[in-house]
Amino acid sequence: MDTISTPISTLKVPAFFSTPLELQHFRTPHVSHQLPPNLSIKPNSSISNRTPSKAKTLPFKNPNSPLISNISHISSNNSSLHTHRSPASGYAAALVDIARCKSSLDIVQNDVQKLLKLLQNEQIQAVLGSPFVGEKEKGQVVQEVAKRGKFNRYLLGLVKMLIERNKVMIVSDVLMEFERIYDELSGTKVVLVSSPTKMKEDQLFWIAKTVQNRSGAVSVKVKNFFDEKLPAPVV
Repeated sequence: MDTISTPISTLKVPAFFSTPLELQHFRTPHVSHQLPPNLSIKPNSSISNRTPSKAKTLPFKNPNSPLISNISHISSNNSSLHTHRSPASGYAAALVDIARCKSSLDIVQNDVQKLLKLLQNEQIQAVLGSPFVGEKEKGQVVQEVAKRGKFNRYLLGLVKMLIERNKVMIVSDVLMEFERIYDELSGTKVVLVSSPTKMKEDQLFWIAKTVQNRSGAVSVKVKNFFDEKLPAPVV
């Protein structure tokens, strides 16, 4: 996992941007998006819906299917609407909207993954989870991490706005929700597999290929959550 060499106690927060970053796009939308139905799959492995601290992700794309790299619209054939039932969903959908409008969806997705990984750093998690650190200080840490990453300006604008609204504790939730929406739009099936030890690359690849062959998905993303407390599989 990526680490930050500078200790948390010495992080300095620069002044906020002097020019607005089109923050109007990040208001919680009033119009719901139409999204495909839930694409999650539960193979005959131990499946976990929680988010443990250790995870390994292996994407697998079908070489025979068209590669979806830039989504220009959302299908309107489905009459059911996907409503944003949480603030994280609304903010994530707003970021998807502006990224699509600016033809930057894949770029933002890549930055979202990087920022989410940085925020899962043990030092950062210790600060964000500490009851002795104030909301302002937590926001300063997240702001500094985002700035150092030199991410897309729309992502930085969203992070800045969440911090200013004292919502620093949902930043990670917003990023994960963005990934979920992106996976749905791109036709990616996400498979969560839990195991007592870290699985090997060839095992994850086999799972991804098996799920893809059975489902016909454009791509499959396998997330391996490993926890030593889990019972070993019976052979």
